[in-house]
Amino acid sequence: MNRGRAGEYERYGTSGRGWAFVLPYVILQCGRPLILMPALRGHPLRQLYLRSVLWHSATAVIWFAGAAVSGDARVALWGVAVAVDIVAGQLRWPVPGMARQPVSAWAMDSRHHLPARYQQFLMIALGETVLAVGLTVTYQPVTAVTGAGLVVAFLSTVLLWRIYFYRSGQILGEAVATAGDRYAAGRATGTAHVVMVMGILTAAVGFEIVLKHTAGKPEPVWLVAILGGPALFLYGRIRLERVVFDRLSLRRVVAIAALAVAAVPLYFAPPLAATVVAALVLLAVALADARHAAGRPAEAPSPAH
Repeated sequence: MNRGRAGEYERYGTSGRGWAFVLPYVILQCGRPLILMPALRGHPLRQLYLRSVLWHSATAVIWFAGAAVSGDARVALWGVAVAVDIVAGQLRWPVPGMARQPVSAWAMDSRHHLPARYQQFLMIALGETVLAVGLTVTYQPVTAVTGAGLVVAFLSTVLLWRIYFYRSGQILGEAVATAGDRYAAGRATGTAHVVMVMGILTAAVGFEIVLKHTAGKPEPVWLVAILGGPALFLYGRIRLERVVFDRLSLRRVVAIAALAVAAVPLYFAPPLAATVVAALVLLAVALADARHAAGRPAEAPSPAH
């Protein structure tokens, strides 16, 4: 196969994978409300779902446009589509001429159902991170640096899991059930998990970068992924702490600041050093959590009322 045909095949393959993702996504986003609407006659959620269908049908154009191109153009278009979907959902999909009902898309009639779904979503992201790291190592030469990178990536993933579940993740359902405004709590919980998952996926990109580029000075964008992923996760975890305990987690704020400050000297060190520093910061947060809880009864949720 000559270079021209190889390039054409690569572009076709990339485009095909884009459509394989976009079509099920758009069908799910538009189809689910259409299926539920007939069963919700007279319920305020029916109009909410109708507005969501209109918005998802509009953003489908952006998703389809992204699937039709590749590279940076696809990333840009899909980034816009994600932003529009999130902002529209936060605003309850406003449509001119249609009054917004006093019901939220984040309403939680069951105190455990949505929190459990959010936790499963986050666990899938952590599992995909481990899988992606394993696949990356499979195609890299086995060296002491790649071995160290693999160990640090796995331990960092475990630390992300530990920081999430202790203790806000464990009692999230109880916190939502006792919140004064369950709609606001549901919305804040969903946003926090989206931010944390984005942080996990960004961290996974950082792990892959380290395993593929073991030597030399890192590019600035590499440090954004390696250090920014854990920082973004911690920010989402701060928001979850606010939902469960109605407080600001200073330990996580300090950790984010430490990651930001470390970016400057790490620009002159190999990429693996940045991953090690990020893991040490996460370890410090986990140890601080354990020290805070040592010798005390399990903390009960205290959401805002």
